[in-house]
Amino acid sequence: MKYYSCWMIEDFHLNIVGRLDTGNTYLNFCCTENIASRPPGISFYDTARETVDAHRRERAECIGESVKHSISFAPDIPPVPEKGRCAGCALFKLGDWSGGDGLIHHVNLGMTPAPCQCKCIYCDIRDGNKKNGTFKKRLHAGHYEKLFDVLDYVKSEKLVAPDAPWHVASGEISIHPYRERIFDLVRDQNVMFFTNCFRFDERIAENLAKNPRSRIYLSIDAGTPKTWRKVKGVDNFDAVTDNLVKYYASSAAPGQIKLKYIVLPGVNANLGDYLSVIEIMKALRVKHLDIAREFNAKYAPGAEQRDDLIGAAAYLAAMLVKNEMTFDMSTYTPDENEKIAALGCELLQSGEV
Repeated sequence: MKYYSCWMIEDFHLNIVGRLDTGNTYLNFCCTENIASRPPGISFYDTARETVDAHRRERAECIGESVKHSISFAPDIPPVPEKGRCAGCALFKLGDWSGGDGLIHHVNLGMTPAPCQCKCIYCDIRDGNKKNGTFKKRLHAGHYEKLFDVLDYVKSEKLVAPDAPWHVASGEISIHPYRERIFDLVRDQNVMFFTNCFRFDERIAENLAKNPRSRIYLSIDAGTPKTWRKVKGVDNFDAVTDNLVKYYASSAAPGQIKLKYIVLPGVNANLGDYLSVIEIMKALRVKHLDIAREFNAKYAPGAEQRDDLIGAAAYLAAMLVKNEMTFDMSTYTPDENEKIAALGCELLQSGEV
């Protein structure tokens, strides 16, 4: 039936984000990037079963309130809800949704505190996790154990679809204090390791070699050492690209290396970096790039900045098409996607790219 929802709610995502020790909402259904009101999600309950039941109930209520809103306007097209868990989200769209099959179809492990050596200019937990706190075992071990109880429960109760992707994005996996536990949890799963590639990790390489469905994901954000240092805050571009080559050599199948490029006008949105990234993609036989945008207040675009962002993303998209590569722009709003696609076509047709 027709009601307002999004593909993340319908697919039933288990998105674990934020600090585990604050008691705030951090078991969500989505990225919550565009939501001004309280995002749909829950905190931990006393037991894993209570937590999972509450998470399922929250999703059902989220869908239920949207269905009720839509039915009240039948047969007319209902307006965008002004209240509710997802009010204000650009991805919350009227569609012919089904409510899914009740299974979790995506698991994202993005919890903090967790260590990372990167100092990305767009990251709110850079500089030693000043904002979200440094991991301390005596303080945070119990919270992590509670999380692992939840994850073990959803697996044992077969609440996760067999083909569901698991994203490991909690700090940097190669130095994570619970990396062995995480590796064991996602063994034989459709897993993607979000890594900065500062270190070459043998267990990641082993996973790539044994499981063609596993992948690594690097937000490369630069094509030259100078821009890499500017964006990442560390001067190790050559070491990172060397590690990418090692992971490529360990891969069991094409497509196990995924790259993202967060477009930052005035920082990394230039021809030199774009050309170099495309050459790196060719060397690794990576044929697809995730073109992303940045959400933090430092780069929150006004009208002029938004036009700059759209122009920079469109130029990169056009260059990829010219090189017979594909891309997606899932972090951009539907309106931005349309404008980027239109401008990219214009650039290709005019020969400017």
